[in-house]
Amino acid sequence: MKLNFDFKHLDYSKSLELYIQECVDKISHLMLKQNGGTVFISKVKGQFWVEINVQSPLRYFRSKSSHYDVYSAADLAITKLETQALKVRKMNQDHKKVELSKRGKMDQLNPRFEYKTKYRKAA
Repeated sequence: MKLNFDFKHLDYSKSLELYIQECVDKISHLMLKQNGGTVFISKVKGQFWVEINVQSPLRYFRSKSSHYDVYSAADLAITKLETQALKVRKMNQDHKKVELSKRGKMDQLNPRFEYKTKYRKAA
């Protein structure tokens, strides 16, 4: 995934850029059809702020975190991004009715591999 990096009140660091790029690439398979993203890294009052924005055709992912260590702040932001991606992925996988899915159909079978009949009350 292509990421653009912006540093504010902080010197450019190639090692930090490679670290964040590597971590985001590990979780990029969770995000469906990602286009790219931006990473803002700044230092305010002794704390490092890391904000990661990822655009995809389906969703816009944004995570922001702060810490006294820049690598810890990056880890926190990536963890937040990963939880967002997992939540969206789960919603996309489980959007169907359970009884229409393969697992739901298997649950409806009895030990003789026949569908359980649903009895209706007579009117």
